[in-house]
Amino acid sequence: MIRQIMLVALLVIWNGQAHAETLHSLPALEQPESRLQIYGAADYPAIAPLMAQFQKRNPRVSIDYTEFNTRVLYLRFLEEQPSSVDLVLSSAMDLQIKLINDGYAQPHQSMETDALPRWANWRNEIFGFTYEPAVIAINRDFLEGESLPRSRSELLSLIRRKGDLVKGRIGTFDIERVGVGYLTWAHDRQQSGSYGRMLESFGTHHARRFPSSSSMLEALASGEIVIAYNLLGSYALAWAKQYPVISVIMPEDYTVLVMRSAFIPKRAENLQNARLFLNYLLSREGQQLLANRSSLFPIRDDVTGEQTAHNLRRSSQSRFQPIPLGLSLLVHTDKAKRRLILDEWDASMKTIE
Repeated sequence: MIRQIMLVALLVIWNGQAHAETLHSLPALEQPESRLQIYGAADYPAIAPLMAQFQKRNPRVSIDYTEFNTRVLYLRFLEEQPSSVDLVLSSAMDLQIKLINDGYAQPHQSMETDALPRWANWRNEIFGFTYEPAVIAINRDFLEGESLPRSRSELLSLIRRKGDLVKGRIGTFDIERVGVGYLTWAHDRQQSGSYGRMLESFGTHHARRFPSSSSMLEALASGEIVIAYNLLGSYALAWAKQYPVISVIMPEDYTVLVMRSAFIPKRAENLQNARLFLNYLLSREGQQLLANRSSLFPIRDDVTGEQTAHNLRRSSQSRFQPIPLGLSLLVHTDKAKRRLILDEWDASMKTIE
């Protein structure tokens, strides 16, 4: 059977800014058909192998997977209430927890949710399914014999030495509009002694703001930028395999670990299919599929492979700092706190067009 996957690229406007969203429609393999609607922030190629295998096991389920950046996903979900999709997947842990705390999720418990590490299951309402580092990536061509920086302090020293060579060629997330970018930057503000110097250096050197890890990596591979900061490690490592000019650094001072999480909305229209997919996503088979056929880091401890949460936590190469899944994340969603962080950001980045 030849399968046709429909892709629809849409342009939506949030706060006066244009953002792309893409709908990937996978028709059912058999009739009669039932539906599953997912909002997700994972790049479709990273999650597609798992969806294809899920459909082989559930051939009557058609899947609509709409891909957003993390903050647009959050805003779209709220705008559509009381209507709702069936499943929400995002790496913006603070926004996910806010939705759960505000009562938008329904509980779910199964053998698969019980098999998760305890820290990846909060109240049986939200579940971590991948675990990955926020990293620095560098285009080695511009180093000209210099060693790769191993920490934020060494990165700042490199930027100072290279001066005009890096001006306008440092990339990071647009933290105002990318949820996971805001989350990792807010964590830096709490943890990093070099936060103030990093913010000043980025502003002085006209750092550029990007809507996604993939867009940053595309610019890095082409040489348009030479440093990418706080992008997601799963994407960075996958691009580094394809483009050897890219080196990925897990900073030795600390490396943030972010969970992608999933929840079933309280008003999900196709509840049974949502439960089936969530269970498969969290199952050993589904997690092993992520390890073998995607760039994502599966979260279960019984999954084997180079890029797994288990191997990350065992590694001594970097000082990992996991962001916990729970109410402590709500501090980042506090309006006054968010405004303070964004005002600091805007004051330093005011020279950026």
